[in-house]
Amino acid sequence: MGCGSSDASSPAGGDDEVDREEKRCGGSKHADKERDDFFEVEEATGEQFMSVRPWIGQIAEPDNHNPVCNDQPEAQYSLEYVYGYRSADSRQNVHFNSNGNACYMTAALGVVLDQNANTQCFFGGGEVDNVAKQKASDECHHTNDVMCIKVSNCRTTACTG
Repeated sequence: MGCGSSDASSPAGGDDEVDREEKRCGGSKHADKERDDFFEVEEATGEQFMSVRPWIGQIAEPDNHNPVCNDQPEAQYSLEYVYGYRSADSRQNVHFNSNGNACYMTAALGVVLDQNANTQCFFGGGEVDNVAKQKASDECHHTNDVMCIKVSNCRTTACTG
């Protein structure tokens, strides 16, 4: 007999191994049947076949909810100050204009920072149609993250893309 094999002459046979496994797992064959209902989830298909969804059965749509309104809100916003700077995946992304102000990008905006007054001007951002980023028209405003910025040699014009 090789290592790890058992024969009929062993005192407990295969049942001893099953008992040790039940003790190690903290249960018995009957406890597994009771727990099966608690952890039961519906079978996932498609791209979610590997995902775990413990919330199924816990979340339900309310009986009386507000009707869906796709109209644009009446409120308007204006940017005062932007915190952040894109540096993780871009290089040469901060330039100085002819006034000595820093020009950089973050999200879908180009930012001109006046360090002395601690104020900012923005370009490239604004209200766009609510459609997919890859299909939106970006003739007037950026619809996706700005990935590059360049300031002209005379330092009067900045371009973002």
